[in-house]
Amino acid sequence: MTFATPDKPLSGVLVPLSALRTASTIGSGEFADLPALAQWCVATGLDMIQILPVNDTGWQASPYSALSAFALHPLYLRVSDLPEIELLRAPARTDVEQRLNTLRDGHAADQRLRYGPYMDAKRAMLRCIWHEVFDLADAGAHPARAILDASQQFFDDRPWVAEYAAFKTLKIEHDGASWREWPGWEHPDADSIRALCDDPARRRHLLYYGWLQMRLHEQFAAAADAVAAHGVLLKGDIPIMVNDDSADFWAHRDYFSDELRAGAPPDGGNPLGQNWGLPTYDWNALERDDYRWWRDRLIAADRFYAAYRIDHVLGFFRIWGVSATNDTGALGRFVPGASADLKRLANYGMDCGRVRWLAEPHLPGSTLVGDFGDEADAVRREALVQIDGEDLYLFAESIRGERDVARLAVSDHAKARLADHYRDRALVRVGTDSYVPTWCFGDCSRFRTLNDDERAGVARLARDLMDESTAAWEAQARKLLGFMQKTTGMLACAEDLGAIPDCVPGVLSDLGILGLRIPRWTRRWNEDGQPYIAPANYPPLTVCAPSVHDTSTLREWWLSETDRDAFWRTLGLDGPAPSDYSPETARAILGALFEGSSRICVVQIQDLFALVDGMTMDDPAAERVNVPGTLSDFNWGYRANHTIEELVANDELTAAVRGLAAARRKNR
Repeated sequence: MTFATPDKPLSGVLVPLSALRTASTIGSGEFADLPALAQWCVATGLDMIQILPVNDTGWQASPYSALSAFALHPLYLRVSDLPEIELLRAPARTDVEQRLNTLRDGHAADQRLRYGPYMDAKRAMLRCIWHEVFDLADAGAHPARAILDASQQFFDDRPWVAEYAAFKTLKIEHDGASWREWPGWEHPDADSIRALCDDPARRRHLLYYGWLQMRLHEQFAAAADAVAAHGVLLKGDIPIMVNDDSADFWAHRDYFSDELRAGAPPDGGNPLGQNWGLPTYDWNALERDDYRWWRDRLIAADRFYAAYRIDHVLGFFRIWGVSATNDTGALGRFVPGASADLKRLANYGMDCGRVRWLAEPHLPGSTLVGDFGDEADAVRREALVQIDGEDLYLFAESIRGERDVARLAVSDHAKARLADHYRDRALVRVGTDSYVPTWCFGDCSRFRTLNDDERAGVARLARDLMDESTAAWEAQARKLLGFMQKTTGMLACAEDLGAIPDCVPGVLSDLGILGLRIPRWTRRWNEDGQPYIAPANYPPLTVCAPSVHDTSTLREWWLSETDRDAFWRTLGLDGPAPSDYSPETARAILGALFEGSSRICVVQIQDLFALVDGMTMDDPAAERVNVPGTLSDFNWGYRANHTIEELVANDELTAAVRGLAAARRKNR
């Protein structure tokens, strides 16, 4: 959908699609619920609905763990709207109706989405419908035959459907195991995937996915068209990365690096960095194919969205690449990035001996005895090699990363200490004979043995390489984000949080891509007291969001925030900041944010509920969508505690939201 950069302030609501409730909901929000939400937006004066990714994630509840960058999630399919229901013969139809009632009785009232049980039951119901339709078509029933033919056409017209269907079918045949455990199918090509899709014995199972995706795309397209007909903009979310265990990586290995995984460098909350386990792109290979895979992905999204959020836009500038042999992000590096060969390292005071000293952990025999005690001999035998008869040891060539350490036949304690030693480096090798300083090179035990000049040389090298890399990051981002901007008419909105390189704001501005401002984190971090920046001073080409799926709600943050007074004053509000979060407090804060200079202001639906007494949940923490860094059934299970019909009927809420939206338009 074509949508230019807005020339007027827009307001919107941010909500996971699964969180929506209507009178028709049986356990999760669905595509068919979006038009009703758009009607509420019209009544309240909101211009935009923003949702999280809606791709199939298989057994994972996180919408950012997709099995396919193209396939939509069956979670969002409205079964009762399927035309196949009318074709089912009596036994099958009764069975489906009973399954629907059971699903509704068991899940409609759930406070949070119980993803696993709900999806197991829904998948079983969908397969029941498909098998009946397939059997009817085989028996010559004309309406069912037409559905089968349409499903086959949908399958044949979209190469990604064949890849997705083959991937899902093989995964089921291998009991859900990763594709790395599919004998003979670890490295497929287009011909082998096509041959599998032509297998008559598998046709029923493969074509099921063609039918399912056809109906999902039909329902989503109809919902998106209805939202647009109401004059409301639908904004989607396109994650930059794909999963290792995904149809995309499995079928298009040439577009990705099999040697690096994406992550993040060490910081205060993650001293070992992060390894997300996600394959990094081979942008050169993609460029040789004119970025066809990425273009197809954007064109597919363009059918539904007027705007989209670019998740982790910094990844288009540079990605923290971690060797696939490691579990943490400690020994990663930015890609693309400058590195230094041995000749250049010598200019910084590091000869070959010094380079080896800093790049390879050296373990004295006394350290082995002190750290491993009775296991010292086993550790030496399993993982180390001695240096020229000295009581000094290096890691054996067979130990290529933390994962090799984890597989050693020693105790867990010994593995943990060995991993610590393995990470003890000031330089990390890149390729054959080039190196870059590690992110925390100053923490390396051998770095501390250097003299002042040598330590200064390593620090200077780190600064110089970072400066040189910045130019490469900017050039790459201009190329990648540039082709994305030219591919569709969708408005691009970047998630540009965290410590961003200096080149990022300029590139986004030049390309007309909106940045993101979360007020609690929008501060002058380098100034004394780290003062908040007033929303009136945000760059116009930004989206202001008081909270997002990975943060606490505005209400929960306010009730736990010790710096409320400073934030209150920054918003230009009078008097001391209230300690409670009453509807009056919510209206004051949201009102100030809505009057900021960002082109778009989107508010989580939970934060809008706080405008009216009695509409929020008792526990503010229960309104969170996700708590990053944790694994639990709580994450991604948020469901609104009011139906859309109840929102429409709530005059007080409608008036409160409409007042905010109207004031935003009037004051600009």
